[in-house]
Amino acid sequence: MDATLKKHIDQCLRGDTGAQRQLFERYKTWLFPICLRYARDRPEAQDMLQDAFLVIFRDLGQYKGEGALGAWLQRVTVRVALQHLRRKNPLRFAEDYDELPPETYDFNPDTGLDGEAILLMVQQLPPGYRAVFNLRCMEGFEYPEIAAELGIAESSVRSQYTRACRQLRGMVERMLVMI
Repeated sequence: MDATLKKHIDQCLRGDTGAQRQLFERYKTWLFPICLRYARDRPEAQDMLQDAFLVIFRDLGQYKGEGALGAWLQRVTVRVALQHLRRKNPLRFAEDYDELPPETYDFNPDTGLDGEAILLMVQQLPPGYRAVFNLRCMEGFEYPEIAAELGIAESSVRSQYTRACRQLRGMVERMLVMI
């Protein structure tokens, strides 16, 4: 870790609000999309980001300078997002989501299949599917890591990931038919 970053972290640890504001400004645009992937909408993602920075400032002393600060911030943000989902609505890892009412997908087919449309589709997955999909596909966690993080069996992780992909594929196919 370079001396400037170490000094900046030390200032944050001492409660320097100016240093905390600088850290927030520097990393908010990088961490917000992570929150968006786990949230249902922007307001929920903003809540997750705020909670993530509260945890970051509280636990910054645990960062030992080993590895990139950004990677540590990302791990904290993912964990906070998962905690937020659990707190708001316990993650459902049902064996079969067929019993749920059919969802309407809120996207505009005129926009085409761009990053915004894909994000909207991911946000519309049931919370359990969304969490597993993000951890596997976006964060690069392995199945055993996801199982440990979520407290479910590895076979359930594989099943949830497969079903999330199938549901996303269905959304994409329906969208392409509309275009």
